[in-house]
Amino acid sequence: MPPAISSSPAALVLALLLGAVALGLAASWRLADGGASVAGVAVSPWASKRNPLNVYFAKLAWAWTSALFGAMLLPAAATRPAAATLRATLRYALATIYWLAMTAWFFGPPLFDRLYVRTGGACRVPPATPGAPRAAAFATASACRAAGGAWAGGHDVSGHCFLMLHSALFLTEEILLPMLFSPPPPRSRPLLGLARRAVAVATLGLVAVWLLMLFFTAKYFHGVEELLSGSLLGVAFWVTTYRQGLLQAD
Repeated sequence: MPPAISSSPAALVLALLLGAVALGLAASWRLADGGASVAGVAVSPWASKRNPLNVYFAKLAWAWTSALFGAMLLPAAATRPAAATLRATLRYALATIYWLAMTAWFFGPPLFDRLYVRTGGACRVPPATPGAPRAAAFATASACRAAGGAWAGGHDVSGHCFLMLHSALFLTEEILLPMLFSPPPPRSRPLLGLARRAVAVATLGLVAVWLLMLFFTAKYFHGVEELLSGSLLGVAFWVTTYRQGLLQAD
């Protein structure tokens, strides 16, 4: 897909995503200026990490991304060149590796956890915990939580900003833009056209949910620096892969 054609819609999606973060941050400042207590803030269901949209759509963003990408890729493989399908699969593999390296594993702890520890963070286990190990014994956030502790003291990159921006921009390039600019499937394959439209509608709905969750993430969680780092890292793969021409979408 020529960069000149796809840049404007993709930039619009990016502007909407970053705008949601900015609006949420502005709302958090108004909340602070109003003197709202932590207890008062927690009354809102959007301030709870157990909110269903957070649990099932934000935290599982890459699972949804993978499902929608597969639902678009497999039927389309019958009508597109094999090389194009291979390039799309490679882009997905690289995007998945990038996500895993940041959030799950990078030859040990993921990069987000490494950054947190390098900037002075550690796992704080309540003193009442029987046999609580030293803070230095925990190198990952998941291990810390499993021991009943919590990260404290370091730079906590907003994983929500990273994941939802990364996922939304990937789906924009791989699903939404091809729907706009690629020729429709042949009339002899009506089910393929129906499948493409269904996946595109599902993608739009998912991106809308992520816009909402980005707003509330910025409103109730993280500071400016953490939101900024999460957003920059969420955009980095898109810029490198799609805007700079590395394995650009067909």
